[in-house]
Amino acid sequence: MTEEQLINGCIKQDRRSQNELYKLYFPLMSSIALRYAPERDEALLYVNGGYYKVLKSLKTYDQKHTLATWIRRILVNHIIDEFRKQQKYIANIELAEHINDLNSADYNIGESHFDVEDLRAMLNTLPVVTSKVFNLFAIDGYKHKEIAERLGISIGTSKWHVNEARKKLKKQLEATAQKEKKVII
Repeated sequence: MTEEQLINGCIKQDRRSQNELYKLYFPLMSSIALRYAPERDEALLYVNGGYYKVLKSLKTYDQKHTLATWIRRILVNHIIDEFRKQQKYIANIELAEHINDLNSADYNIGESHFDVEDLRAMLNTLPVVTSKVFNLFAIDGYKHKEIAERLGISIGTSKWHVNEARKKLKKQLEATAQKEKKVII
């Protein structure tokens, strides 16, 4: 079945086509959702909610983008919407006068030996808002202005969260490297 036939079948509400689309894009959607959800059950809720929005919006799909890119964008927007619903408020954060240079990391992440699960665990130790902002910026490629508009925070607050995430992740990576050195010695 071609992608076009699959899309047309989903638009016509053919259950087989819908099931095939779900199976085809579940790995992509679950990997995205797992970056934002601290637990697998919550990630699955994100995937299913995002998939529902994909099915509802397939009539508007424009083929100038790949279907995977389009689905990814819908899922990330769905996760942002869910996050906004869950947040009763976002604390106002007072920014320091001088934010450290964000590119000054002197630790080479490539030298560390950890897998995706270790990285996911490190991201899950971050505060919820900081984790969401960092994922949107560093992994999904949103600009601070877009993040600020979507989450209802200021651009400066978005930058602060990314900076905080980098500091905390850097400390965790350095601690991991220290443990590895002690094991080797």
